[in-house]
Amino acid sequence: MSESCCIITTTVESDGEASTIAKLAISKQLAACVQIIPGITSYYEWQGQIEKSQELMLQFKTTRACSKKLMSHIKASHRYETPEIIMTRIGDVDPDYQKWLETVTNKDTSL
Repeated sequence: MSESCCIITTTVESDGEASTIAKLAISKQLAACVQIIPGITSYYEWQGQIEKSQELMLQFKTTRACSKKLMSHIKASHRYETPEIIMTRIGDVDPDYQKWLETVTNKDTSL
């Protein structure tokens, strides 16, 4: 079982916002990889109304050591007042992938 790897997920409204958040996370070494998945339809309640939005999902591959800093980065960079930011622990991961992920993410979480 991998104790160090996790996936953080968020959704955004535009390609531009998705690219900006993803590129900054990679350049700051907060994530090893970000996958942008288009075509998400979200239904949710917001301020007493049922809303429907077309969104893109971002999945950040990172370590638990970087997770809090990455979540703060997402929140600060996000247009939504209350963005979805969910961290999921990974139970099993290929050892070579885990080594790569741990190598390319920043160990200095005080940045």
